[in-house]
Amino acid sequence: MPEPVIAAQGIGFTYPPLTPEIAATPLFEALELRVGAGEAYAVMGASGSGKSTLCYLLAGLAPRYTGGQSNGSLRIAGHDPFAAPLPAGAVGLLFQDAATQLFNATVEDEVAWGLETLGVPSGDIGPRVNMALRQFGLLPLTGRAPWTLSGGEQKRLALAAVWAMRPRVWALDEPLGGLDPVGRREVLTALAALRDDGATLLLTTLRPQTAQLADSASLLVSGTLTPPQPPAHLLAAEPRLEEAGILLPRTRWPKVPPSPHPAGNEPAIVTRNLSFTYGDGRAVLQGIDLAIPRGRCVALVGVNGAGKSTLARHFNGLLRPISGTVTILGHDAARTAPGELARQVGFLFQRPEQQIFGVTVRDEVAYGPRCLRLPDADARVERALARFDLSASATLPPAILSYGARRAVTLAALAALETPILVLDEPTVGLDGRGWAQLLDWLAERRAAGTTIILITHESELAAWCDEIIALRAGRILANRPAATVLGQLAGELLA
Repeated sequence: MPEPVIAAQGIGFTYPPLTPEIAATPLFEALELRVGAGEAYAVMGASGSGKSTLCYLLAGLAPRYTGGQSNGSLRIAGHDPFAAPLPAGAVGLLFQDAATQLFNATVEDEVAWGLETLGVPSGDIGPRVNMALRQFGLLPLTGRAPWTLSGGEQKRLALAAVWAMRPRVWALDEPLGGLDPVGRREVLTALAALRDDGATLLLTTLRPQTAQLADSASLLVSGTLTPPQPPAHLLAAEPRLEEAGILLPRTRWPKVPPSPHPAGNEPAIVTRNLSFTYGDGRAVLQGIDLAIPRGRCVALVGVNGAGKSTLARHFNGLLRPISGTVTILGHDAARTAPGELARQVGFLFQRPEQQIFGVTVRDEVAYGPRCLRLPDADARVERALARFDLSASATLPPAILSYGARRAVTLAALAALETPILVLDEPTVGLDGRGWAQLLDWLAERRAAGTTIILITHESELAAWCDEIIALRAGRILANRPAATVLGQLAGELLA
């Protein structure tokens, strides 16, 4: 019987203690994993279960660069990553937050960089770069800077950069997270092509759609993997997935409360002929006319790069119109001080790292209420920490938390402000079932209180939970109607 490409036996791993007073807790204790050549293996687990750390171990990053203690036996394509660094290009790693692995000046340079480090002949680099860009639908973005791309475009770029290097083993951490339907189809097609070429794939995920790609699947619970089984069998056990904190069935969602604001009242947000062009000449918004009534819950949808985040950043003054106007609760946003807008509009960034800077979780949640000198700031902070199950983590640095927990920190920071308008950019990315439950319960509470909510999302069920859908395409409004009518026409194009 041939040796598996990935062979882990009795793997234990513990991150370094944060302080001498806080004892280190083992993340894995006796993890077993075998993945054969050309096999795709899915690992499903709740936020904080260790999915990303497993990828770091397979890629040779942990414990060499993360610190910590490991034990047991680990072999990757015949190499021991605990004993020596893996050969360059042996393992392709996709981080859950793909933006953190992008650092070159242009999309083209990003894909070429890995090939240059591998010593690929210069005459071969250009064709391989073009092939990777075409494979992931990135050719129109060749000269763009990676940091100017949408979150979904950044995910596809990171995949293209790894794909061009042709690693034998892939460790893919949430490969479909943050992608629109077009991007998901492109990535799924590319992953299928990898399998056909004999690549070995380890997929860590919360998404059933990702697990369905695999030959075998396991749950990562309490530091160990359940025995492998066909993905269809694992996904059919919905109560088990719910118990493990991975899924929140639609039947468990809170009911939509009625808005206390009467129809036809003063709008919360109005835009008139809103246009915006970035400094590099990209015209992103073109003549946007909107009126969002107070107390409504609105889904803002569209493919990656359609202008959703750009539009949303006009609502809290992060961006100012090139032409046209934005009115927030009757006040011209361009003439309103940022501090005053912060009292009216709570904004959640697509990536938690873009808005977290506090030394501790409590500092992060308390920053807004204290800067704005809100009444009962300390009580607001404690309520927000409790709502998102962060009280026990309040003294920890946010940077050491899981992606899902960092998202909870940003949500708690908004909850403490209690603004009359909430704008949430992809709030469900990286959330497990428990995170979805916390988010939806909080949103239902805010809807009942009359808060105006704008959700940027690719999740069709979340969009259907809203009152209305605003669909963008190429910086223009494609539709602005009740959710049911928009979903019936555009779900396949704009939503999962």
